[in-house]
Amino acid sequence: MTRPPVVFIAGERQHAGKTTTSLGVISALCQHMDPSDIGYFKPVGQEMVTLPSGERIDKDVLVVQQFTDLDIPEPGMLSSVRVVSGVTRNYIQSEDRHLITERFEASIKRSLDSLSDKKLIIAEGTGHPGVGSVVGLSNARVANLLDARILYLVGGGIGRTLDELEVDLSYFAHHRSRVGGILFNKVLPSKLDQMASVLTEPALRRTFSAWEPPLHVFGYMPQVAYLNNPSMELISASFPTMKPLNSALIDDSGKRPCRKVKIISQDYEEFNPDIRLKARDIAVIAAGTHRRLQRILDYSDSLENDSIGGIILTCASEDYPDARTLEILAQTNVPAIAVEKDTADTDQVLYQCFRNTKLQLYDRHKHQMIVDLFTQHFDAERFMHTYLK
Repeated sequence: MTRPPVVFIAGERQHAGKTTTSLGVISALCQHMDPSDIGYFKPVGQEMVTLPSGERIDKDVLVVQQFTDLDIPEPGMLSSVRVVSGVTRNYIQSEDRHLITERFEASIKRSLDSLSDKKLIIAEGTGHPGVGSVVGLSNARVANLLDARILYLVGGGIGRTLDELEVDLSYFAHHRSRVGGILFNKVLPSKLDQMASVLTEPALRRTFSAWEPPLHVFGYMPQVAYLNNPSMELISASFPTMKPLNSALIDDSGKRPCRKVKIISQDYEEFNPDIRLKARDIAVIAAGTHRRLQRILDYSDSLENDSIGGIILTCASEDYPDARTLEILAQTNVPAIAVEKDTADTDQVLYQCFRNTKLQLYDRHKHQMIVDLFTQHFDAERFMHTYLK
């Protein structure tokens, strides 16, 4: 069977921006190709969602189905290997690991075959290049299985970026994987021009002169405000025993990406929200006075065409939040939740949530941000010339 060319999206680490890049590349290609000619699938996935049929598949497949015009009649077919809880343990303990890997590979090939009528296929990797090796399916191994050329994402910077490239390109070279090009991602806007002038394609080819074929550069993608930030709805899911304190959590307010976490520790007399808070910040407050809470909400109301992102009350108990607190929060459109954890533990949960945010199915505004980003900064024509020839 003749198969179309496959581009495998790989990144330096988890949350490097592979799903964002898949969506961005697809949106850019759709300016030059019919969407029906583009295929997408997720060979190895780790974050599952449940379809109406009860089948569990990787969430990124549904994200691509939701936000693109690609023809995806059977999303389950595009989620090949589903590494759910227990899979790696069972694999390691098995006496027939090679047979399990062969079944995984057969599933990946079935997904690939289902897209044989396309002109180009985007295959999205998972985690850093070595992720999946525990079940015999590292990103390098999967790319080889697909006979794919890799589009590699690496973060912004100069020294650190070259260090990452040295490590990961060596890994791909060891496995004889083909890297077609580089996309610099999440570059600080203030450093964009400097990076583009220093880490040029000729400079990369001089640094990695042994790499064959020579590396291409397809863009320098600046960080976009809020694109990688979680909403209060997503944050609330990180607290299994949280209690919603008003209906705003499930409205549009709960779906807006937040800015930063601000722990409010000052008492009422010392606390000045004009200094401590900004629009879309999350205010984390331990059990305290109603006046301090009201001052936060008054500040939020004063923000022109915006508000703070949310309120998290810590150290919740049977007695707290009390009736007066609930009354205050019922009158605002600021999402608010109560959690049993203390402030320090809450801060740790929020840190992980901000660090590991992924695109959600309701993030239409974020998708438009991605489309705009790739329209401006991604060299789609050069990409097509490299991967379609």
